[in-house]
Amino acid sequence: MKRLVTRYWPLLGIGILAAVVGFYLIRSEAEKQLVRRPIVTEADLEDGITLSDIHYTQDDPDEGMQWVLDAEQVKFSPDRTYFSFRSFQLKLFPEDRPSLELEGDRGDFNKATGEINLQGNLKGFSANGYRIFADHLLYNHELGLLTTEEPVRITGPFFTVSGKGLYFNLEKEYLKMTSGVTTSMDQKILT
Repeated sequence: MKRLVTRYWPLLGIGILAAVVGFYLIRSEAEKQLVRRPIVTEADLEDGITLSDIHYTQDDPDEGMQWVLDAEQVKFSPDRTYFSFRSFQLKLFPEDRPSLELEGDRGDFNKATGEINLQGNLKGFSANGYRIFADHLLYNHELGLLTTEEPVRITGPFFTVSGKGLYFNLEKEYLKMTSGVTTSMDQKILT
């Protein structure tokens, strides 16, 4: 029996390794579904107000931020703590940073948590020449975090970075792409 175990231990090790990898793949797929789940459901908005072709401006001098939302349709929850918007263009004007313009197919905003969940063909353009392209972004206003587990591409005046997964702390100006990262640099800056 001992000889049998020593002879087949590599196969046993590979089997255990495959089981562990399978477990984490299934778990990560379940977590991805949780992240992509809208923070506002249709049931939350059922008895609320629906507006079409809106232009909404929010000016918050205490936070040093002004933002403008243009959307084809906006649905508010009855208590106005949630709202969902479709075919949007969001413009952010921070006092101490370049402005940012972001457009996409759908967004949800939860005033209580400060989370903005954006989905669908997202394109962002900053005043200083940077662009971001993704299918899903989650922004937590309280923490100043922009995250996604989906593919993302960022272009700048001298480079392009693409990969899967993004963690960006706006306050600390810390950016991390989690996997499959490819970077291209403009040859002009290298010479």
